[in-house]
Amino acid sequence: MGPMRHFSVPSVRAQETIEKLRQNGWISNDYRIHPGSEENILIPLNFDAPNDIPDDFVGEIISTTPLPITRSKSWQEIFEEEVGGLGLSELDEGWARGHEIVGDVLIQPAQRFSGNIPQNIDSLIRAKMQAHPRIRVLAFDYGVQGEYRVRDLEIAAVRTDRIILGNELESLSSELLHTDTTIRESGLHIKLNPAKVYFSSKLETERLETIRILQDFKKELNRPLAICDPYCGVGPALAHICAQKDLSSTILANDLNPNCIPYIFKNIPPLQSIQPPKNIDGLMQITPKVLVGNMDAQKIPSDNAQLGQWDVLLVNLPHMSLNHLPSLIPLLKTETPSLVRGWSILPHDEVEDLPNRLISISGGRTTTHNIKIKVRKQYAPSHDMVGYWMRLCGAPTGI
Repeated sequence: MGPMRHFSVPSVRAQETIEKLRQNGWISNDYRIHPGSEENILIPLNFDAPNDIPDDFVGEIISTTPLPITRSKSWQEIFEEEVGGLGLSELDEGWARGHEIVGDVLIQPAQRFSGNIPQNIDSLIRAKMQAHPRIRVLAFDYGVQGEYRVRDLEIAAVRTDRIILGNELESLSSELLHTDTTIRESGLHIKLNPAKVYFSSKLETERLETIRILQDFKKELNRPLAICDPYCGVGPALAHICAQKDLSSTILANDLNPNCIPYIFKNIPPLQSIQPPKNIDGLMQITPKVLVGNMDAQKIPSDNAQLGQWDVLLVNLPHMSLNHLPSLIPLLKTETPSLVRGWSILPHDEVEDLPNRLISISGGRTTTHNIKIKVRKQYAPSHDMVGYWMRLCGAPTGI
């Protein structure tokens, strides 16, 4: 195979560029996306891709030898080879449905058993571990639990020099029996533990969209932005924001779950060299430009020093965002335009009325022209996940 066209893009812009190229149908499905030189990623282009990629793409077309995609066996093929052709049909639907990979942890939806684990479950575990050689731990997921709605996980298998499961797990040290992991996301490394904190890798595209809109907002205001994230989790949105040169002036990173605090310090660039305090009660000024909180977000406005101080409010609490938003609006500046970026889970028949609800919540400080809504996905048979942007202060420009 001779050289073919690849789009060379800086690794920090790789994910958004891949998404844009894929939307245009310009990526070759026969060859691998792979690292190039000088921290660039090479994306193979197909015959439909033009020779002049539009100017809004960051990167350049180069000619290099492609790397063919080598197909490995799926977990279903491995499983059926071990247990026989009818193995999949004998699995309960809860076990046979998809899993989620978070870093080097594979999370398998499961249900608890009063007795022994059913036949073929060990074979299922081995099949999934063999099909995904980079997975270190496979964990059963029994659903969310507790006030912070984190996953109830049980480690079912660990990879050392081989796959260890069942009673053999008892022989392993505690250093191996954990679900701490690292997510690689658009050039960043996000550290977390899905058994302790909430994290959604599915929101990566949303985070990149947030960056693009905030960069435009910064240009409009002609200054860096004061950004408040009262439900920040382990800080992935702020990690992306702080990785952008001069995008933010000050940030507020808060989460009710105390287990998030150590990860906030590991993930947000200006905090990575700082030892986390043993206890944060309310808000704490960590640096002149960074506040960290471990408190109920709705109580942040009770600190008068925070009122009217923020240009941007991120509200990533889909089940309750519209209920919490009225108490958070006073945090935003009133003398200049401000933005709210939020997500909400709504019944299908309430999505159309969301702009009116947001106008009411804002106290009349916005209009339908300054609200942008996008249904992200069907959350349940009767509900949608909806992302929204709301611009306050009634400025004439739309989003």
